[in-house]
Order: sequence, then C-alpha cells, then structure tokens
Amino acid sequence: MTMRLLLRLPVLAVLVAGAGLLLVHMPAQARDRASNLVSYEQLGAHIGERVVVRTTLGSRRAGTLVRYTRTALRLKLGPRDGGVELDIPSSSVRAVEVARETATTPGGDSAKTN
Repeated sequence: MTMRLLLRLPVLAVLVAGAGLLLVHMPAQARDRASNLVSYEQLGAHIGERVVVRTTLGSRRAGTLVRYTRTALRLKLGPRDGGVELDIPSSSVRAVEVARETATTPGGDSAKTN
C-alpha cells in the first residue's frame, strides 16, 4: 500500500505542474472569459446572448439563446455544430451559464488607427 502511494505522488506532481503550465500559456482573452450561472426562469433576460446548457442526461450544448418559454428553450448552435437551432425541454435542463466577456482585449481601445 505504501509503495503504491509513493509511486503515485510523482505522477500527481507532474499532472499538477502540467495544469499550471496550461494556465500560464492560455491566451489572455480565454482567461478573461467568465460565465454566470442563472436559473431557468431568468433566461428571458438573456435572449441573444451566448449560453452553455448542461442537461440532466449529462450533455453540454453551447450556443446563442434564441427563444425561451416555460416549457423549452431554443439555441442557435455555432457553425462547428452545424449552425442549426436546437430545442431543449425545460425538464431536461440541469444548469445554464450565460457567457460574459470582460472588456480587456489585446490592444483595447487605445490602439492607434491610421
């Protein structure tokens, strides 16, 4: 038992160090993105915004919220996912995150234009 633990510690140390390197090398724009967890009832205020929906079946869908009713929501999926509109019943929604981006982009508004 002790030998197994001693063998696993170096592996764990490498994994933790690798995760730290990924964060350091992540572009600033990706690090500045955040999301707010909202209740299903609050979605009406976020139509047209980018959301991530996690379902009770374990799936995750990201897209633009097109429509919201008490019984279902509709997402417009991105081009990588076919660009289709997808209806998700409210009974299968476990959590919804509304993506928000901070105003810090490389160059910002102070960039000189010609």
